[in-house]
Amino acid sequence: MPNIKIRNWYKLIVISLGLIVFFNIVSPFLFSLSESWQRFIAVQDDTGATSGALYYTDVPITQDAEAHIRSAVKAGMAERQNKH
Repeated sequence: MPNIKIRNWYKLIVISLGLIVFFNIVSPFLFSLSESWQRFIAVQDDTGATSGALYYTDVPITQDAEAHIRSAVKAGMAERQNKH
Protein backbone atom coordinates (compact mmCIF):
# COMPACT_ATOMS: atom_id res chain seq x y z
CA MET A 1 0.00 0.00 0.00
CA PRO A 2 2.71 2.59 0.78
CA ASN A 3 4.36 1.72 -2.54
CA ILE A 4 1.24 2.84 -4.44
CA LYS A 5 1.19 6.15 -2.53
CA ILE A 6 4.84 6.76 -3.37
CA ARG A 7 4.15 6.06 -7.06
CA ASN A 8 1.19 8.44 -7.04
CA TRP A 9 3.29 11.19 -5.46
CA TYR A 10 6.03 10.49 -7.98
CA LYS A 11 3.53 10.83 -10.85
CA LEU A 12 2.22 14.08 -9.40
CA ILE A 13 5.72 15.53 -9.09
CA VAL A 14 6.77 14.43 -12.59
CA ILE A 15 3.60 15.80 -14.20
CA SER A 16 3.91 19.07 -12.26
CA LEU A 17 7.53 19.50 -13.32
CA GLY A 18 6.61 18.66 -16.90
CA LEU A 19 3.92 21.35 -16.93
CA ILE A 20 6.28 23.89 -15.38
CA VAL A 21 8.93 23.16 -18.00
CA PHE A 22 6.39 23.28 -20.83
CA PHE A 23 4.80 26.58 -19.83
CA ASN A 24 7.99 28.35 -18.73
CA ILE A 25 10.54 27.09 -21.26
CA VAL A 26 8.97 25.36 -24.27
CA SER A 27 6.01 27.71 -24.86
CA PRO A 28 8.02 30.96 -24.83
CA PHE A 29 10.56 29.37 -27.17
CA LEU A 30 7.81 28.32 -29.60
CA PHE A 31 6.20 31.76 -29.43
CA SER A 32 9.52 33.39 -30.28
CA LEU A 33 9.71 31.26 -33.46
CA SER A 34 6.19 32.08 -34.65
CA GLU A 35 5.88 35.22 -36.78
CA SER A 36 2.09 35.21 -36.54
CA TRP A 37 2.22 35.08 -32.76
CA GLN A 38 4.69 37.95 -32.68
CA ARG A 39 2.33 39.94 -34.92
CA PHE A 40 -0.59 39.13 -32.59
CA ILE A 41 1.37 40.35 -29.58
CA ALA A 42 2.45 43.52 -31.44
CA VAL A 43 -1.15 44.35 -32.39
CA GLN A 44 -2.26 43.85 -28.79
CA ASP A 45 0.52 46.12 -27.58
CA ASP A 46 -0.26 48.80 -30.19
CA THR A 47 -4.01 48.85 -29.53
CA GLY A 48 -3.79 48.42 -25.79
CA ALA A 49 -6.19 45.47 -25.93
CA THR A 50 -5.59 42.55 -23.66
CA SER A 51 -7.01 39.19 -24.61
CA GLY A 52 -7.61 38.31 -20.97
CA ALA A 53 -9.85 41.33 -20.52
CA LEU A 54 -12.28 39.97 -23.08
CA TYR A 55 -13.42 37.40 -20.55
CA TYR A 56 -14.50 40.00 -18.00
CA THR A 57 -17.86 41.68 -18.39
CA ASP A 58 -16.94 44.84 -16.49
CA VAL A 59 -14.80 46.01 -19.42
CA PRO A 60 -16.73 48.58 -21.54
CA ILE A 61 -15.77 46.95 -24.85
CA THR A 62 -17.04 43.60 -23.63
CA GLN A 63 -20.25 45.12 -22.34
CA ASP A 64 -20.90 46.76 -25.72
CA ALA A 65 -20.15 43.54 -27.55
CA GLU A 66 -22.47 41.60 -25.27
CA ALA A 67 -25.27 44.12 -25.81
CA HIS A 68 -24.86 43.93 -29.60
CA ILE A 69 -24.78 40.14 -29.56
CA ARG A 70 -27.89 39.97 -27.37
CA SER A 71 -29.79 42.37 -29.64
CA ALA A 72 -28.71 40.43 -32.75
CA VAL A 73 -29.85 37.14 -31.23
CA LYS A 74 -33.18 38.64 -30.13
CA ALA A 75 -33.75 40.12 -33.59
CA GLY A 76 -32.89 36.80 -35.24
CA MET A 77 -35.23 34.91 -32.93
CA ALA A 78 -38.06 37.40 -33.54
CA GLU A 79 -37.53 37.14 -37.31
CA ARG A 80 -37.61 33.37 -37.10
CA GLN A 81 -40.78 33.37 -35.01
CA ASN A 82 -42.48 35.76 -37.46
CA LYS A 83 -41.72 33.41 -40.37
CA HIS A 84 -43.56 30.52 -38.70
